[in-house]
Amino acid sequence: MTNNNITSTVATAEEALEIIRKHYDFGDVDYCMHIKRGFNDTYLLDTGSQKFIFRMYLNGKYYVESDDAYRFELNLVKHLHMQGVPVANVVPTSCGDLLGVTELRSGQRVFALFNYAEGVLLSRGSLTINQGRQLGIAMANMHLAADSFESEYERYKLDLKYLVDEPIRLISEGEKCAEANEEIKYGLYVLEKLEPIDRYIERINSIGTDGSKFGIIHADMHLGNIHFRGNELTIFDFDHCAYGWRAYDLAISCSLPKPARVSMIEGYESRRPLTQEERDSLGDLASLRNLWDIGDILATQNLRPESA
Repeated sequence: MTNNNITSTVATAEEALEIIRKHYDFGDVDYCMHIKRGFNDTYLLDTGSQKFIFRMYLNGKYYVESDDAYRFELNLVKHLHMQGVPVANVVPTSCGDLLGVTELRSGQRVFALFNYAEGVLLSRGSLTINQGRQLGIAMANMHLAADSFESEYERYKLDLKYLVDEPIRLISEGEKCAEANEEIKYGLYVLEKLEPIDRYIERINSIGTDGSKFGIIHADMHLGNIHFRGNELTIFDFDHCAYGWRAYDLAISCSLPKPARVSMIEGYESRRPLTQEERDSLGDLASLRNLWDIGDILATQNLRPESA
């Protein structure tokens, strides 16, 4: 991870709508509104008969070396959709491209359009046993479908460098500052609660990288990136997708109540059985996800908004 001092202009909803009309075949649009700045700027678009999500990628993210990384992500989403995995599919531009490019006052931005994921977000406590099972099945199907994905574009590996080394480095550097921010303080708290790091490294390395245990993963799998309609679900936001341990995606189960957790793992294993090492690693990977999350924030915290 690198901490890039690069800002990305927040385009107004009117500017975003102008870009959309220029690059996509839409008729009348009821409204377009900026709904979130996270690792990207996200806009909700409503045509009256259908809703979409318009994403303008932030510049300077540590896990993106070039626009080819975005093309990998978008082609992956298209592939998963074609394989029947319930994902929010990418919508091509009027020229047939999945990734678009535009110029704003602060420089170039790339963008993509996705079908809206119908349904609602669920809290951990409200996830039912059946919903947990369906999520496990969908996750396994996603991993299996990703095994057949081929791309000319490169994507990063979410390995121990990104899960352990870089977050610790960023926390340590932040601790030396005169006034540590809240993320640094929380990072220090997370480190304090962890076992000695070498133990995690040893146990996770025992999983191995052969077969389908290490491959393309969502890499940011949590309930905030899943919409449910009853027992049906849609997975979205593959912005962090990477090559990594498949069990890392399944580590979401550790934060759920036991009935949903058990049903999720059973659902997953009905499509892709886990090795004993993978099962044993879920708690470790869940713990390291907390560390990764802090590193992820610290590595991009200087991607500050500007006025359009």
